[in-house]
Amino acid sequence: MTIYRKLVSLIIVALTLICSEAIAETKIDQTRLLDRSAAFTFAIMSDNKGDSPSSKPRFRRMAQWIKDSDCKFVIGLGDLVKRGLENSFLTFVKSDNWWYNNLYPCVADGENEYYGKDQGDWGAGGKILDVTNLRKRHGVVIRPNNCEYYAKIPIGEYNVHIVMGYFSDMPADIKIAFKEDSRQWIADTVTAIKKGPRDIVIAGAHSGNGSWIEVLSESQRQALIKNADMVLSATTHFWQKIDVPGHEWDGPLCINTGSITYPAPFSKAGYVQVHVLDNPKWLVVQYIDCDAETRSIQPASRCYIKEIGGPIFAADLAAR
Repeated sequence: MTIYRKLVSLIIVALTLICSEAIAETKIDQTRLLDRSAAFTFAIMSDNKGDSPSSKPRFRRMAQWIKDSDCKFVIGLGDLVKRGLENSFLTFVKSDNWWYNNLYPCVADGENEYYGKDQGDWGAGGKILDVTNLRKRHGVVIRPNNCEYYAKIPIGEYNVHIVMGYFSDMPADIKIAFKEDSRQWIADTVTAIKKGPRDIVIAGAHSGNGSWIEVLSESQRQALIKNADMVLSATTHFWQKIDVPGHEWDGPLCINTGSITYPAPFSKAGYVQVHVLDNPKWLVVQYIDCDAETRSIQPASRCYIKEIGGPIFAADLAAR
């Protein structure tokens, strides 16, 4: 594995040099080059608390960049709405054909509060699923609890599998907020996916403290380590790579998706963009800074490469 990691590191360095040469010779910026090199790309955002392009410039930049890079879908990892605020996000999704057809929402405390009694009103936020046409999409199976679902998204020769769990950060009792039934369903659903070289498996839930894989039992966690490519968490508004002890650089790339409009101190307002490369079969995962005026390749602290079904690598594609 050490020799393999060194070889991949050399490939990453070569990719960086090629990108830099292409920029120097043709004036194509790195982001466009990555867009063109990818088989496809998709986005992940969270914690906008009802904001939309009409209410916040950060969201407006993200929506434009998602369009410019031809993202195939966007995962919204919860707290998409907030009681007492404008919530123009709902009107935006219903009126924008692309978002209406390609947003995959997660139910969290913000949705519970908006549609139910309070943030701990278990499952009340499931009504956010009806803001989109999720129920009518081919390949989507929504659980009877109306909060959790499995989605299979075919894109060319690839299949993206989304296993969306329910874990609101309220109530504080984790046994209620993240029920054993939900944990086992996530593990069983991930395990049941027949994973080939072009199957990308993503498991997501909002979480209570910014991560949830450590809450699982050992057997449940091993199911994700074996078959998932990405594990998504949110709630803290703080972008970070989450290390699973003993599996820091293998198994799924576990991340907290930050916040597009309400970043925590020392984090950036941003969203996650994933470029899927076909040869080698890599997920280039970046947290895109939306306070910047233009989309750019992100520094090493906000960029990782996950080989589909393989290891994780730190990547500094912005190096000069």
